[in-house]
Amino acid sequence: MRKIFKVVRYILVAVCLIFFLFPVYWLVITAFKPSNEWFTMPPKFFPTRPTLSNFFGAKETEVFGGTTGSIENIFPYLRNSIVVGVSVALIGTVISALAAYAIARYRVGGPFLAEWIISIRMLPPIVSAVPLYVIFTKLRLINTWWALILSHLVIVVPLGVWLLISFFREIPREIDEAAYVDGATPFQAFFYVVLPLSAPGLAAVAVLSLIQSWGEFLLALVLTNDARAQTLPIFLGRYITGWRVAWGPLSAAGIVTMLPVVVFALIAQRYLIRGLTFGAVKG
Repeated sequence: MRKIFKVVRYILVAVCLIFFLFPVYWLVITAFKPSNEWFTMPPKFFPTRPTLSNFFGAKETEVFGGTTGSIENIFPYLRNSIVVGVSVALIGTVISALAAYAIARYRVGGPFLAEWIISIRMLPPIVSAVPLYVIFTKLRLINTWWALILSHLVIVVPLGVWLLISFFREIPREIDEAAYVDGATPFQAFFYVVLPLSAPGLAAVAVLSLIQSWGEFLLALVLTNDARAQTLPIFLGRYITGWRVAWGPLSAAGIVTMLPVVVFALIAQRYLIRGLTFGAVKG
């Protein structure tokens, strides 16, 4: 009976892996397919004539507001995504840590402040798009990195605060008190004692913030208008034209968009898993 359950478990795992990894596989092979193989029936699961023209070399043409061709000019958008994403991850983690520590240790804002903060996540981004556009227009921040950084912080900070509140509450208060006895100030106790113990939670917040910022499309579309500040999701939208989808360049751009976040998540994987599961089970 155990062998049967073991076989069934492996089959289920294999099915789940195929279900989740097949779209990635299809993205990769489509990026290397020539245009005449994008819509072949039956579909080809491996390009017969692999090409790099979707990445570079093919001439771009404008078609009904979209673009077909290679992704040679993706680098300004990649730069913008890196600057905005890393800034949001760093600033959002710092703000979330400070706010969460104040709420967890000093009960700032009363017993319902944490619930009020996380309730902001219930609002769809479209609700804040117009007010943010008006505010940033007045501040002359439209089409700048700061417009995206500040607007993305509105999205990522509530979740970061919520995660870190539970994380800080799991750290015994006696650790802070021991630091005070040794002459540390509250800030020193927080910075030198509590934060190192909170590294998994901070890593989880940073990764989630980066992912959220990296893939955000709506606010980037509303608050930017050219390559000086537009990010990768906007660049990907260029390959969806009025009369067709340029699947080859779109897939190539998808690979470039996906790789930095995957690498960052793999580097922080150990801390990420620990941070997301910390406090889930109490002994």
